[in-house]
Amino acid sequence: MPSAVKRPSTRKKAAATKPENRSPSEIVADEILTRYSDLAPSVNRIMQSGLDEAGQLHAITLFQRSLSVPGDPMRSPLNAIEAGRTVAADPAQ
Repeated sequence: MPSAVKRPSTRKKAAATKPENRSPSEIVADEILTRYSDLAPSVNRIMQSGLDEAGQLHAITLFQRSLSVPGDPMRSPLNAIEAGRTVAADPAQ
């Protein structure tokens, strides 16, 4: 006779990041992925580009805004990352 006791799954689930523990750039990235899951490679490229938080937030925000503007050059993650580097390099900001 089958047991009624449910065994725990052996598969590990990815731990969800609590909202209060996310950086502003992570929040924007999550918003993009919620709406456009197919853009994960582009979002990951921006988020793993090695920018500091200010540059990363600038890059991911430019990328997000570009999604509703046909032909916007910031739709390319490489262009958004380069724009993020200019913010990271500018001590006035």
